[in-house]
Amino acid sequence: MKKTASFLAALLASAILASAAEVTIDGSRLEASSRNAKAAGQSARLTGSFTYGAAEYSVPLPPSADRVKMELSFDNQSGKWLKMYVYNYGTVYDDPSYRNQKLAPNWRLWQATNGTGSWTSKNPEYLYTTSSDGRLDYLGPDNQLRILFYADGGVPYLGDGRFLIKQIKIIYSSSEAVASQVITSPDAWIEGDYLLVRGRGRGKTKIDMPGFESMTKSQALRAARVTAYKNLGIALGRISPQGGTANIPGARVRSTRIFDDYSAEIILEVPLASLQK
Repeated sequence: MKKTASFLAALLASAILASAAEVTIDGSRLEASSRNAKAAGQSARLTGSFTYGAAEYSVPLPPSADRVKMELSFDNQSGKWLKMYVYNYGTVYDDPSYRNQKLAPNWRLWQATNGTGSWTSKNPEYLYTTSSDGRLDYLGPDNQLRILFYADGGVPYLGDGRFLIKQIKIIYSSSEAVASQVITSPDAWIEGDYLLVRGRGRGKTKIDMPGFESMTKSQALRAARVTAYKNLGIALGRISPQGGTANIPGARVRSTRIFDDYSAEIILEVPLASLQK
């Protein structure tokens, strides 16, 4: 029975870790709005020319995709900087002091590189696709992630940027996929974008002397926190209900309660997005 429980826990944990998916497109799949960029076999040649060049792509993603990162395969043929932008359908724009004035204000700089060969997004590695206040919306009404690669202009073949865009990979993850793998119970449940877990505990001793009540309360809160983290491990399938040891993610305290009998209850919250890999 213990082996079966351990095997089930391992399966559930691996399912959570595998919640990410990906979409790969060839560089030749340019949007018509691209500038100084054209297909070359399965790749695209992007040149800055005298003004600038822009290779635009639209990547369909499921509505549940809430984090995205990008991997790019390319050749840098001039040693210049390749700048990556992502289109924001929301209300916030980059500051005018560093916004690219040659592009629509919706284009927000993600990152830039003067390397060649391969590149993976970092700082941040992932972009969250939406924000609750409407400032950020990278999928828009049609769930299309729009990416733009920008080459600076200059004297052609001498000072402009020249790149061969080979392949673009968008890796996305979904908190809905993570939520579907959580083992819910009266002490673990999903609320919005959070996993909530409850723990209850009682102090080992009760001291009735005035001024010492807080000691019993502290003991109860510590016991409740230990129980809450155990329940978190069970909800994630990382330990069995009988207990065990595992790598448990950090959590934030949402609420605490102290009862008349000096027992305590603590509720921890973990963003579902933080459980994605």
